[in-house]
Amino acid sequence: MDVIIREYRDEDRDEWMRVHAIILSQSHSWNYTIQERPAYEGHVSTRLVALLDGRIVGLTDAQYETAIGEFCFLKDSLGGYVLELGRLPEYSGQNLGRRLIDATIEDAKAKGFRRLEYWSQDRTAQRFYRRIGLKEIGRHYRFRMKPPAGIAEELLRAHIAVEYLYGACLPEEWPLIREQYEILQKHPLEPHLCVGFEIRF
Repeated sequence: MDVIIREYRDEDRDEWMRVHAIILSQSHSWNYTIQERPAYEGHVSTRLVALLDGRIVGLTDAQYETAIGEFCFLKDSLGGYVLELGRLPEYSGQNLGRRLIDATIEDAKAKGFRRLEYWSQDRTAQRFYRRIGLKEIGRHYRFRMKPPAGIAEELLRAHIAVEYLYGACLPEEWPLIREQYEILQKHPLEPHLCVGFEIRF
């Protein structure tokens, strides 16, 4: 398979959005759907695409911090936060993920950065990161819950109706949160464990 990895170009936009939507539809990595290609204005970024026969089959984006702790969980140095990484489902097993990570590392080095963080709620992605040797650096639950009556009433007095609240907590807090609050469980709003990984170079 003769795959080329190169920088994203403005003319890739429509195809990038189509590929991103397909990847998103089969993954729990994202919390929301986008209708515009992120530009990362005001920040240095890596934006790469994997091409096969001239068509985009994979993509990755990383956004780099201008201040320690701006995006990343670890706060010992400036890092890159990887917001996008994926490939079309029919190209599973073709080493595209690893190749996109390697290309991001090379681009990050050229820009003066020495570490990247990858966070995902998707179990398949988590297994992939472990398999290729990335170090786990943290975890938390992401969930949606019915607002407690007092909060809902207070917001309603301000003319704000709230369908649900979106929250996060540490794994050790999760059993108590589930016991005390009405957590939404049905797809697509069910809770997910988000796991973070880091690679240094």
